Amino acid sequence: VEIVPQVLDDPRARIHEQVTNGVAVRMAVLYMLTGGGGRGVAA
Repeated sequence: VEIVPQVLDDPRARIHEQVTNGVAVRMAVLYMLTGGGGRGVAA
């Protein structure tokens, strides 16, 4: 996705926050799916 600099620099833009949160969520999902924490996947 391409975003023009004017949109990216707008103080209302939440793009950086969304990208950061998205990475953390994907990491957590992968951790749980691979048996992280010793609990495995709930049935």
